[in-house]
Amino acid sequence: MIEEVSARVPASLAAYRDGVAAGPGGPDARPLASLRDPAVFDATLAAFGAGVGAAPAGLDRRALVSYWSQFYLAALATPALTALVRLGRPLPLAFERTSLELDAAGRPARLLVDPDHPATGCGGSCLDVTQVPQPGLAGLVEDHLRPFVELCCAQCGLAPRVIWGNAAVILDYVAGELGASDAPACAEVAACLGRCAGPACARTPLAQALCAGAAGCRRRTCCLRSRLPGIPSCGALCPLERCGGS
Repeated sequence: MIEEVSARVPASLAAYRDGVAAGPGGPDARPLASLRDPAVFDATLAAFGAGVGAAPAGLDRRALVSYWSQFYLAALATPALTALVRLGRPLPLAFERTSLELDAAGRPARLLVDPDHPATGCGGSCLDVTQVPQPGLAGLVEDHLRPFVELCCAQCGLAPRVIWGNAAVILDYVAGELGASDAPACAEVAACLGRCAGPACARTPLAQALCAGAAGCRRRTCCLRSRLPGIPSCGALCPLERCGGS
């Protein structure tokens, strides 16, 4: 299934075409659960800070974690939504059973799933009920996004709404690039982002993360990247202007 997903990622999202892979990864791959260890998380954040030319000791740690999460969420959302929209099937991305691999610059590069998990190769037809990933975007939210938000906030004191806002922006962008607005997954994304009535995940913080702006959607909460020297602004997404463009 992983190969099928990669082949369906549009060219505009090619940077994260391989954001999910099956296998143990390289020697530096680490289980996501290990990031709950402050020492492991600090080492991961230090590698990222060095890669973007920012020394963590001299920066707002919350801003650096938020910026790190944007790379992580792009690697997650691109293949996860492609699988849902283009194939109608979820990837097995439960937080506790997934690992992370960094690129040479310390950025989150890909999430690694168990190559022996039946969902990576059989489309779900050979899974027993204990192995089936939760369906739709709600499964991704509950099985992966929620524990990821909790991790980030526990490690730096960041308000959860900042990470939920990062997730909402990226999910919205990826869904738009995938098109296929008639696909059930796209309707679920719209509901989860609070644009229409919908399923249970519409009651998550994703639904309060964005608001309408003059040039499209805008964050309700700043992602804090303006506190990182040399990092470009998020432009029209920035909430420092009043929502609604007035």
